[in-house]
Amino acid sequence: MQIQNKLALLLTTLFVVGCAGNAANFDLQTQTVAYKELETIQAPEGDPVIIAVYDFMDMTGQKKPGGQYASMSSAVTQGSYQILIKALQDAGKGKWFRVVERASLAALLQERKLIRTTRQMSDGEEAEPLPALLFAGAYVTGGIVGYDSDVVSGGAGARVLGIGVHKEYRQDIISIVLRLINVQTGEVIISTVIEKTIFSTSTGGDVFKYADAGTMLVEIEAGYAVNEPVTYAVRKAIEAGVVELIKRGEEKELWKYDGPSEAELLAIAEEQAKQDELDILEAELKAEEEQQIKEEQEKLKQELDELLEEESTDENNNEVSADPVSINHHD
Repeated sequence: MQIQNKLALLLTTLFVVGCAGNAANFDLQTQTVAYKELETIQAPEGDPVIIAVYDFMDMTGQKKPGGQYASMSSAVTQGSYQILIKALQDAGKGKWFRVVERASLAALLQERKLIRTTRQMSDGEEAEPLPALLFAGAYVTGGIVGYDSDVVSGGAGARVLGIGVHKEYRQDIISIVLRLINVQTGEVIISTVIEKTIFSTSTGGDVFKYADAGTMLVEIEAGYAVNEPVTYAVRKAIEAGVVELIKRGEEKELWKYDGPSEAELLAIAEEQAKQDELDILEAELKAEEEQQIKEEQEKLKQELDELLEEESTDENNNEVSADPVSINHHD
């Protein structure tokens, strides 16, 4: 009985600590840009581009995966339109786009009408007119077009002497489409597709043993799962789509970067790399030439020393031959 009480106390403590840890992890936080290049992308030349967003909806029709039961909740967020507007405003730290309101245009026009009416009632004919609304030369549309669940799934586990562990994973893919449309001609200028992987994992373990001489069964299970938030994946895919939109617009000369473009910077880097290679090759050739000159100088010096030595030897031999003492001594 005492062992049972201890086990119950241990399990209760683990449950309370686990709940406290989970509560501490889910706190309020300010969202930052998920796709970092959205902020670091090069600023445009001139003023920001005025752009409109009319719709960006969930076109998948997918419902949230529910295992053995059917879920009525949508698999992806229904507020992707708002995420797209925020991504456009964050592009290049706010230097790329000025987004004009179109979703609540009826409410906006009604509010402007109310302002005009109020001013006319107050000031009559001298009422200050409202400034004209901004109009966009292009607008962005598209939507979430795909949510494929369980594209890849699997796991592994092991059990030894009643103690087991296991790990499972699942991979989903979400797809979005962004289109940039010319307001004057109606032409689809740019169309891009972005896919984002959603990765989920679960890890767990269990103990199944008999205690107290085989009269009491002890069974303990524990585990946790990590699921990448679908809304975060949608937000990152949309931000990557906006970056791709900017890059392809620059390629089509719809706008220009403030300063050298990425292609120009790459060309400059390649030219610099070629120049560095030429400098290195020239330095190696120069060093090799200097080494050859040095070797030739040493060789000439050695040959000169040998000639001088031979000349000195010949002179000594001639002096010995002309000496009479030496001749008499020889006789």
